[in-house]
Amino acid sequence: MIILDTIEINLLLGLGTCLLIQLLFYWIFLAKPYYHQLAVRKGLIKHPDWHPPVSVIIYARNEAVNLETYLPSVLEQNYPRFEVIVVNEDSNDDTEHVLKRLAVQYKHLYITFLPGKSRNVSRKKVALTIGIKAAQYDSLLFLEANCHPVSSNWLRNMARHFINKKQSEDQKKIVLGFSALEKYPSRYAAYDYFITNLQMMSLALYRSPYMGNGRNLGYNKAVFLQQKSFSKYHFIDAGEDDLLVSENASRENVSIEMSSESMVLVDMETYWMWKEYKIRHAVSNPFYKKFPRFLWRTEYFSRIAFWVSFVAALIFSIPVYSLSGWIIIGSAAASLLLRWTTQFFIINRTAYTLHLPKFWFTLPFFDFIQPFVNGYFYFYEILKGKKDNHWLYGKR
Repeated sequence: MIILDTIEINLLLGLGTCLLIQLLFYWIFLAKPYYHQLAVRKGLIKHPDWHPPVSVIIYARNEAVNLETYLPSVLEQNYPRFEVIVVNEDSNDDTEHVLKRLAVQYKHLYITFLPGKSRNVSRKKVALTIGIKAAQYDSLLFLEANCHPVSSNWLRNMARHFINKKQSEDQKKIVLGFSALEKYPSRYAAYDYFITNLQMMSLALYRSPYMGNGRNLGYNKAVFLQQKSFSKYHFIDAGEDDLLVSENASRENVSIEMSSESMVLVDMETYWMWKEYKIRHAVSNPFYKKFPRFLWRTEYFSRIAFWVSFVAALIFSIPVYSLSGWIIIGSAAASLLLRWTTQFFIINRTAYTLHLPKFWFTLPFFDFIQPFVNGYFYFYEILKGKKDNHWLYGKR
């Protein structure tokens, strides 16, 4: 007869509870985008084939190289009626010359400016406001200058969610698209960015949307007017995308687009670009809806607790003097294997359907360090953000 002492029982209970929570998060939430993709491929979910006129708005500051490289892929979309508006925020490189040259070639490219004398906590919000007011169409799609669609059908796939002629009263006003890093400072940055987008899509599919990504985002002008030109979050230089969605999204007015042709790839090649992205995300996080914050924090702490329980099980069971010790070690190993198998399947199958590179030998390490990296940026924002990153904040 095998008798486990109190410590061993508590170790198994703690490890099993954390494992169960983690598996529920993966199979219920993070797997939801994969289930959605399968349903679309099988014809269980069908999208309308409407083609409303669309205005694509891109913010640019000193982005001459990126505009030269990526803007033609936006201008050459396979779509019947659209315009591209680039808002140039007082660039001092060749941005203006690149845009003027492209405007000669592409008649549907329009250029507007944010003058250098403009004073605002978030100049980007002002720039986007100028672009939105210049747009002649009600349906708006947003990119950034360091992004490009993977396909000439990106616009067609995103725009079809805006209008439903049969149910005009229930038309989707916010469209969430998926983006991924094409150039990155480290493979971990690509993993972290992928998981963040996956979390965004999963809750939107459960009709609890809480954020958007301005590198592939759409909404109607009515959403912008409802937000009153970003006025609610005027005091920070973040939130022109995620907080706007968080504030205006509801169970009925959000749609997601996750086909491989609707993907947008992002050039975030330097560490400082990625760091700025992480800090901006940390700045916005306190303003998200309560349920998503609670949900992902539960995942965050349960993941840390799982690793603590796993390490504790090994420490208390080595050296092995009894059969109970082997049971603890075997249970810990089986828990780790089950969790890794779940991660490999859900994350890599989702990446595969989006035609993105998969994560193999690096996945366990990235999964282990992610809570600590996110924790670093969270506390960095609390302790130093308002002081060292004054460009992110205004007076509340």
